[in-house]
Amino acid sequence: MTLTISRRDSLLMLGGFGLLAGCAAPTVRLNPDIAPISFDTAPIPLKVETIRLLIRPRLPAGGATVPIDADFVVPAEDIARLWAKQRLEAVGGAQGATYIIDDASAVSRQTPEGEAIAGLMQVRLVITDRDGTERGSAGARVESELRITGSPNIIERQEMLHTMSVEMAAELDKQMIASSRRTLGSFMADGV
Repeated sequence: MTLTISRRDSLLMLGGFGLLAGCAAPTVRLNPDIAPISFDTAPIPLKVETIRLLIRPRLPAGGATVPIDADFVVPAEDIARLWAKQRLEAVGGAQGATYIIDDASAVSRQTPEGEAIAGLMQVRLVITDRDGTERGSAGARVESELRITGSPNIIERQEMLHTMSVEMAAELDKQMIASSRRTLGSFMADGV
């Protein structure tokens, strides 16, 4: 037995499959909408020989809070490191600089409505002579809280956490620029 399908029959079948596909359940997005975090403006030229990075040990979370840094696509500590990498530039001088991350973390606690997430970034930029004498410093403390109610799926939760990261990054940049201009002007190259 031979089955012959004409062009017209095949077009009708394709159209039928198309109609069936239109009736299918909507698909769930598999990946969250995550924009990269970057500090794209020109770096701050500092009249220093070197810029070191120092990350202080974190204190353990206390009480009913749980550390959730791993839940973030870009954790607070990565944002704090990225700021120093992209925004600071040593252009030469007699002093040195140390960028200190005192704290960069996020913790979660359960609430009757859902979850409360607290993020913190506290950083300092310290200029010292070769003998370690402090000549100037600038700093920032960025705190953020996100309250999640209901039961968002994992993608929605990641998007909320990433929005929190983006806002904290913008605030870190704003505070560090303002503080550096206010207290470290003599250590910045002209034009900043």
